[in-house]
Parts: sequence; C-alpha cells; structure tokens
Amino acid sequence: MIRLIDRTGWQGEPEQLYRETASFPAPPPDRPYIFTNTVSTLDGKLILGDVGSSAAGLGSPMDQQLMHRLEALADAVVIGSSTLRADKHMNYPPNLYRAVVTTGGDLPTDHDFFQKCEDGRALVFAPKHIPPDKKLALERVATVHLVGETRVTIPEVVRILHTHYEVRYLLVEGGGSLNFYFFEADLVDEIFLTLAPRVKGGAHLPTMVDGAGLPREQAPRYALISAYLHESELFLRYRRVR
Repeated sequence: MIRLIDRTGWQGEPEQLYRETASFPAPPPDRPYIFTNTVSTLDGKLILGDVGSSAAGLGSPMDQQLMHRLEALADAVVIGSSTLRADKHMNYPPNLYRAVVTTGGDLPTDHDFFQKCEDGRALVFAPKHIPPDKKLALERVATVHLVGETRVTIPEVVRILHTHYEVRYLLVEGGGSLNFYFFEADLVDEIFLTLAPRVKGGAHLPTMVDGAGLPREQAPRYALISAYLHESELFLRYRRVR
C-alpha cells in the first residue's frame, strides 16, 4: 500500500489504513456523520455480471479488508433492498446496527443480514403502504419502521437512527438508487471510493449514484482528502465542501 495523498492528518503506516480511525470530524448535533463506501470499475459500474448480481470479484482482497474496517468504525450501516438480495452472504460485525430500505417489503428473511446479528440490531425501513403480510414477516426478524407514504423518506430514516439508536457515524453501502436519495437530501459528508482496474460498459448497469439525477445547481462538491494505491487499485476519499 502506497500513500499518495493524505490531508486528514493521519500519519500511520499505510497498511493500517482505517484499522483504528478514519479521522472523522465530530458528527453534526442533529444527525449522524454519514459516509458512503463503493467499489467501481474505471467506467463507474458496480458489478461485473448482469443486472441483479453482486459486486463479487470486482474489488481485491485489500478492498474487502478496507470495507470491513470502515464497517467496524460505523455505528450503523444502511443498504438498499436490491443490494441485500444480490449478496447472499453479508458478514457485518454482530453488534453493528444494520438497516435495509425497501419499498415493497420483498426481502429474504432467512438472509444472513437478519440471522447473523445480535437481537434488535436488524432494522427495516419501509413506506406505510407496505402489504400487511410482508410487514408481519419482516417483524419476525427485524424492527420495522414505516416512514413515508409510497417511498421511504431518507431524512426520516436518518432522524430515527440518530434519536432511537444513538447512531453517530452512519455508513451507506448502496446501491446506486439508495445512494442517490442520500445525495438528493445532501446528507453525504464523505465518499470512500475504490477504483478497480476493470472496464465493464453497459448503459443499463448500476453506477455509484443512479436515480433521476440532480439539477446542475444542486450537484454537491467534494474535495479529495486521501488517496492510496495498492497494486493497480486506487482507494480514494472525498469530503463534502460546504
């Protein structure tokens, strides 16, 4: 691992990157400090397979290691329902709050996401119109919060995580649609981005941020605060410029 840039003030050995601290600022008083973590191809794609597949094989073992280090620094992680369905095995720390955002409630309740965690640590956020049978099934494996009428309201998700679960640092792990809703609400303080030395192509494939897109004047600006190189993989970190 080679340090190319680090403006965070951290002076440790590059091999220890994110092991103990990510030099985060203190969270805002009214919400968690929110950061995303994504691995993508050089052309911005999140998968090497077809739509609906996971990111398996895209990032190196080093990328996987850094992902788990970042998860260990968070109080909670949130993902979208498509990400949960695509990845059959998720190995979060058992004591980590893990939340999934779903519109229809069609989630595999036997998934590791629900089964391999401490009691009360699995959370589901769904809109109020979710079918009653889906809600009942999810309540058997998770705490269900109904927020929004037809679509989950992301600022309300953040508020609940902050007030109900005392989450100070929140990690968003995608996919592209969920990431868009966080950027749309201007709630992303930092971006961790791994650039894998692969090219996929395909206009129909997911990218780090999908959704409807932001108006030109609302596109947030980020500053590069660190860059590390391992073999041909780049580990980039950006912080919101406000």
